[in-house]
Amino acid sequence: MTQDKMRRVITACVAAATVLLTCLSIFIAYQWITIAVLNSREKKLREEIAYWTQEVANAETEAEYYESDFYLKQAYIKLQILENDK
Repeated sequence: MTQDKMRRVITACVAAATVLLTCLSIFIAYQWITIAVLNSREKKLREEIAYWTQEVANAETEAEYYESDFYLKQAYIKLQILENDK
């Protein structure tokens, strides 16, 4: 093998390695960006789930309050007052 052929082979190997490393670097960067976006979406969804879980808990507490005897008695008294004012 002559020196000219050896240079061509080495140049081709270096060019192929450079292209391969560039493609792999682009692929890894794309994957990192994708992971970051998905983590952001997951965080927002978990916050939304926590918010609605809290709202459901509050609604159950409010429902218990409105179904309680104290509230029903107060509503009955208000209704009687309104009817007496007529």
